[in-house]
Amino acid sequence: MIKMVDVLGLKEKEYKNYKMHFATGGKDNKEPYNLFLLNQFSEWQLNQSNKNFQRDYVISLIYYDKDVWLYAGVYKVTDKDPQPVTIGDWNGWHYNDMILMDIQKDLIGRMLLSFKKTPRNSYLTLEYQSDDFMEGPRYIYVHSILDKRVTIEDFKGFDKVAISYQTLKYIIDNNLPTWKSALSNVKGIYLIVDTTNGKQYVGSANGENCLWQRWSDYAKNGHGGNKELQALLKAHGNNYKDNFKYSILEVCNLNLGTEYILSRETYWKEVLMTRQFGLNSN
Repeated sequence: MIKMVDVLGLKEKEYKNYKMHFATGGKDNKEPYNLFLLNQFSEWQLNQSNKNFQRDYVISLIYYDKDVWLYAGVYKVTDKDPQPVTIGDWNGWHYNDMILMDIQKDLIGRMLLSFKKTPRNSYLTLEYQSDDFMEGPRYIYVHSILDKRVTIEDFKGFDKVAISYQTLKYIIDNNLPTWKSALSNVKGIYLIVDTTNGKQYVGSANGENCLWQRWSDYAKNGHGGNKELQALLKAHGNNYKDNFKYSILEVCNLNLGTEYILSRETYWKEVLMTRQFGLNSN
């Protein structure tokens, strides 16, 4: 098997210069991966709760699947003593100046690595070993090399949609063709979930451009004109929209009228009890 350190061309005497970042995120394991798909991982990684990168270089790996990590590049640390952030969403954290290096840059987003990380610490030195962790990060092996860099997937079907606000915005802003084609040709009932507490909002799309147009409204500001969602953003701040997840409950033929679509919306509100326990007020 091929070792990661060999692919990166690292010698054992250099290990002391490197820190490993196993990115799993705070909300769920897939948060850094989703940010990578949106080209936002590098920026996200710069903000750390502690001074985690006090070495010359950082090798960034992103959780991809159980014991499988996606290579996200090698970064040069340009400030080993980062100062605390005092304003904004990262208040109290530390901003780390780092620059992405050209080391195997063509494998970023393509190389998958096998490694069972037993310590909870997401920041390990490259030479790390312990009694209960016999093979340290130096023994990370190549799992596979993808033909092309991972990207937001093409539309896979209405029953497989479960996307974050940031992903929705990316899809809409970039007019991803398979998504636009699919969502522009069906009316339907959709679901928005507040992932912080599980509360749900049921809505419907029956306008000219169907689900694509309705979801474009949400992509602009997160609330799409819904007063319930507007109230949430007013109470918690505009960035609260990043907690929303979008899915599709039911698709309807273009020839079906508004009255039928609204009746189906009412049906789902009653089934999911979103008036009593969710985010629907009517």
